[in-house]
Amino acid sequence: MKNAKTLIKILLSLGLGIGLIIWFWNNMSESDKTETISAFKRANYFWISLAPILGLAANFVRTQRWRLMLRPIGYNPEYWNTFFAVMIMYFFNLFVPRLGEVTRCTMLAEYEKVPVEKSLGTMVTERLIDVICLGIVFLSILLFLGKDNFNTIYAEFEKLTAGIQSGTLTILLKFAVPVALIVGLGGFAIYYIRKNGVDKLIDLVFSKIKSLFASIFSVRNVKEKPQFILLTIAMWLMYLAMFYVNYKSLPETSNLPLVSALVCLFFGSLAVVLTPGGIGIYPIVIQTILVGFQIQPSIAIAIGMLSWVVQTLGVLLGGMLSLVLLNLINKKEDASLMHEPS
Repeated sequence: MKNAKTLIKILLSLGLGIGLIIWFWNNMSESDKTETISAFKRANYFWISLAPILGLAANFVRTQRWRLMLRPIGYNPEYWNTFFAVMIMYFFNLFVPRLGEVTRCTMLAEYEKVPVEKSLGTMVTERLIDVICLGIVFLSILLFLGKDNFNTIYAEFEKLTAGIQSGTLTILLKFAVPVALIVGLGGFAIYYIRKNGVDKLIDLVFSKIKSLFASIFSVRNVKEKPQFILLTIAMWLMYLAMFYVNYKSLPETSNLPLVSALVCLFFGSLAVVLTPGGIGIYPIVIQTILVGFQIQPSIAIAIGMLSWVVQTLGVLLGGMLSLVLLNLINKKEDASLMHEPS
């Protein structure tokens, strides 16, 4: 039964991944397809291969930082289970926004027995820290690029995203997880009240909320604060480097200044929030930014597509492999425990 469940997970993940790529390709214009194919043929794959490697390294760093946040609330999850949960988070976020965060916490609950509300609390803190880091990126852009130039790029970004944010599919995807959670929690509340009564439900809710907020503020009690800060800096420098190495893959973009990568990091991060994995908007956002740095539109869309495809493939392959390895490693551990002499 467990093997069948694992196989179904793998097949569904593989089908979703392949379907995502086919759907995006079919919705591209013929000119964009031609430029993308040309870029893939001419690209220097030494530099291209560095981007997913840097992304993987950033996830190793994020994993360790998350473990540091979990320790003050009494949990020290095994590294690889935590890492696979992080990888699976990015994988599921390609399909439905915020689904990955929920999946990440449930994975840790299943394999490391960390209550969902506790890991969810640390995840909320983690996202707040990421917002602060993104704010530092924004201030750095203003410092190097100037307010007027930034406002020009932001105005173009708003035009691009106006239609996408109001699209039916985007709205449905954004609200899919919250609606599913509300329906699920409502069903659980009715079941729990019938079985244990309203008072028990109220006690349970307050207990979970208290646990959630304790986890949110757990970062104050992290003992390894210098390590935590260094991990955060290293992770965001890797994100920046992911954009910059892509420039080196084509002659037309190889001399772009570092500030352009900062701009791409800032607006690329916003694009990924607006649509699952930045689908339909990420390459266009990169194009808009690079055109502002005097890159031809056809080359700019090509580098945007090249960057998006390589990153997305990395997340798809990493997520599917993590689903497989998470099941296999824990299956072996369960088997070894069963055969240990009592």
